Amino acid sequence: MTRPGRARIGRTPRRSRLLLGTLAVIMLVVGLGLIAYYTPLMAVRSTDVRANESVPTDQIVGAADVADGTPLLQVDTQAVAQRIAAIPSIESVRVQRSYPSSLTITVVERQPVVKVTDGQKVHVLDRSGVGYLTYDTSTGVPPEIAALPEFNTPNPGPGDPTTVAALGAVHQLPESISSQLVAVSASSPVDIQFTLKGDKTVVWGDSERGAEKARTLNAILTRPASTYNVSSPEFPAVK
Repeated sequence: MTRPGRARIGRTPRRSRLLLGTLAVIMLVVGLGLIAYYTPLMAVRSTDVRANESVPTDQIVGAADVADGTPLLQVDTQAVAQRIAAIPSIESVRVQRSYPSSLTITVVERQPVVKVTDGQKVHVLDRSGVGYLTYDTSTGVPPEIAALPEFNTPNPGPGDPTTVAALGAVHQLPESISSQLVAVSASSPVDIQFTLKGDKTVVWGDSERGAEKARTLNAILTRPASTYNVSSPEFPAVK
């Protein structure tokens, strides 16, 4: 009759020890968290910038504005990314804490696709139609920018459907055609035209079926003509 009572008495210390052990682990974790958050034990000692080519590392680090010695847990990575993304030539950015003492910044830079000439100003647009660089022709335009295709739409910009469709068509072009591209024009999303070297006009139509149109165009470019219509790739026309 006494055994059940003994068993119950024996379980009480074990439960107490388990509770105390759990509390000790919680206190340890909280303590380590406070140490990491408030002390320089795991603080920023270096910043690693990756994948930048045209934007200087110093400019990116300066925009990040994270002082050495800042505890990593106190770094607001989202705010840092927003500051870096404000650099016009940066398309996107990822900021990561790299323990124990580093901040890693990985950027995607905008790539020049076309240029828009407005008087003496030359604006460079990326694949989304974002204008992120401007040059003054009176002070000189870099050769690689001057060589970009001229872009002509009524309202060039990332929110313009005509711009998006035209640049989407350009993005699909194979090297064999894009290397010959001199100008891109569009009055609407379904009225895209290219000008190639040799003063050749290509009627492209909309941005759909780009691969088919490119194959057809490559096949008929061997014919001497001034205009090549591949808007319906199965029924091309030249004149």
